Amino acid sequence: MGYRSDVRIVTSKKGYKVLDNYVKKYLRDHDKDRTWNLLKSPKIKKETPYTTYIGWDCLKWYEYSDYVDVDAIMTGLDYLKENGYSYRYSRIGENYDDYDEKYYESENEEEQDLIYPSIIREFDDDYIFQEL
Repeated sequence: MGYRSDVRIVTSKKGYKVLDNYVKKYLRDHDKDRTWNLLKSPKIKKETPYTTYIGWDCLKWYEYSDYVDVDAIMTGLDYLKENGYSYRYSRIGENYDDYDEKYYESENEEEQDLIYPSIIREFDDDYIFQEL
């Protein structure tokens, strides 16, 4: 089955369009045999007039490996930074201490003040009661 992660990304509306175009081009250039684009199938997607929030749960999210679809998004986030678009990225792995966060805050006023993904880890007492 492999190691799974939950991932969330917040961008400005403009930043999401730039990311989407970047990912499409990246996949055309690096993955001619596959057409899988993670941006086309997020588990969670919420758009406002200013912000786009996307995410996936229980996904194999290995950076810089054979997962070209993941690399397309991660290098796309670098591209956003290089071009002045703010973003927030958070990944929670299966292990309790496995957490990654990357972000960039643009100097452009339209790109400032994005919300950060909210993470809650809590005890699952019902599970423990069942196991006792």
